[in-house]
Amino acid sequence: MIEMNQKEQILHYYRIDGLSLREISRRVGLNRKTVTRYVREYEDSIREDPEEGLDICLVSKPKYPARNVECTRMTEPVCAEIEFWLQENAKRRQTGMRKQCLKKQDIHRVLIEKGFNISYSSVCKYIQRRKAEKSKKPKDVFVKQYYEPGQECEFDWGEVKLRIGGKPVTFTMAVFALCHSEGRWAYLFRHQDNLAFMESHRNFFHDIHGVPHTMVYDNMKVAVILKPDSKKPTETLLRMHTFYGFDFRFCNARAGWEKGHVERSVDYVRGRAFTTRVDFDSIQSAQQWLSRICDNINKESGSIATGNKQEALRRDVECMLRFPGDFGCFDLFNCIVDKQSTISIKGSHYSVPDHLVGTTVIVQLYSEKVRVYDADHKKMAEHERSYSNGSWTFDINHYINTLMKKPGALKGSVALKQMPEKMQDLFRVHFAENGKDFLKLLKYCRDNKYDYKDILNAVRKIRMRGARHITFDQIKVALETRDAAPLVFTDSQKTDEFIEIELGSEDVLSQLDGIMQGTATGRRCEP
Repeated sequence: MIEMNQKEQILHYYRIDGLSLREISRRVGLNRKTVTRYVREYEDSIREDPEEGLDICLVSKPKYPARNVECTRMTEPVCAEIEFWLQENAKRRQTGMRKQCLKKQDIHRVLIEKGFNISYSSVCKYIQRRKAEKSKKPKDVFVKQYYEPGQECEFDWGEVKLRIGGKPVTFTMAVFALCHSEGRWAYLFRHQDNLAFMESHRNFFHDIHGVPHTMVYDNMKVAVILKPDSKKPTETLLRMHTFYGFDFRFCNARAGWEKGHVERSVDYVRGRAFTTRVDFDSIQSAQQWLSRICDNINKESGSIATGNKQEALRRDVECMLRFPGDFGCFDLFNCIVDKQSTISIKGSHYSVPDHLVGTTVIVQLYSEKVRVYDADHKKMAEHERSYSNGSWTFDINHYINTLMKKPGALKGSVALKQMPEKMQDLFRVHFAENGKDFLKLLKYCRDNKYDYKDILNAVRKIRMRGARHITFDQIKVALETRDAAPLVFTDSQKTDEFIEIELGSEDVLSQLDGIMQGTATGRRCEP
């Protein structure tokens, strides 16, 4: 490999001493073709630029054609893993999940997590070889801005397609990005509506326990009403502005760079959270996973971009407005209870206690739940919100009074079918022929604030005692004695009167044990 001093020596022999190419080759110990190439390079430089051609030729280092060296760590397993994700990306584009395709850095992270020792540049080169070259177009230039701590926060929506319980569901992801620290928070909702807009802000302000001075939005319908000559905030945005005290600013149409932090954040958070994992049991588990990913993103440090992120986040929160508390994020309206003791909300029916039939109730509609109050503002019912048009949601406790009068209707009721499977099994095995006792059990548990989990735990204890048939009395005894601790008496307390009471108590306990075992006299059931 020729060095810089050799090149300078060749040009000196040629320009100053006037030696031949053969003689120069002999003196510097290089091939004559090499000497000729650098002499021709000098002559071309002088011809193109007589004034500065010599200087340019003298300072330019010797160049060699790039060699295409194959990466030795790009083994078959590594290639197979990359090919798998490239094919998965192609499938997702075909099914409308284009925004959840893995980028090069995502594929590299998966390879590292699986134990492959491969560099990011090697992954990029391999993928580039597998794709056709794209047409080049001029790149935009952006001027980096400085943001004061706690001053601005950008908000935007993003679409996420997941599989919940094996079924494909499209969610809206609300993303917040702090402009000073670039901290990111995200929340999942089923619809991009006013309720999701309010709840996302409530959750964000609650999580950071502060309020940025200015919120930045694009021309989303939930935030702005567009007019021919102006923009007007929606009633929902004005309500939050009044409650939390923040100002707001709208971006110009089709000017995504005006809120570039959140534009990049939507894509970045979605890529980190929902590329390698798209299957979840429920929306709650998906939100927990998303919150964990955002927390990891906000804790990352070590690079030039994230070296002082924790300190920047701390300054952001310190300079924010005071957090006034949680905002009431619900739509409020009145409903009339029909003859089936249900109310209809946006095409879905929800049950309420049967004594409210024909009355008007107050409904608070949240993005994920429904609360019902009577005329005195006493809470009557709460259900998980259904987004299936024409669905019916029942709570069997709302129909106990009616079913006690019509116990035959219990067995085929939809309310029973919507109970947990284990409670349905309990009814089918032990109460199918005595529905009134099952209703008495539900009423007793409702009045004493026992839930289904308490009932099933009591049944489990009774079965451990060897009982074959379970009754209402057995479960009631098990529930009332579940937290009872044995009493300890001293010798001075054990008088004749005490012993007589103790013997009587043992007889009562024997009868109770008989109830628990399914006998009337205290004796164990014979197998």
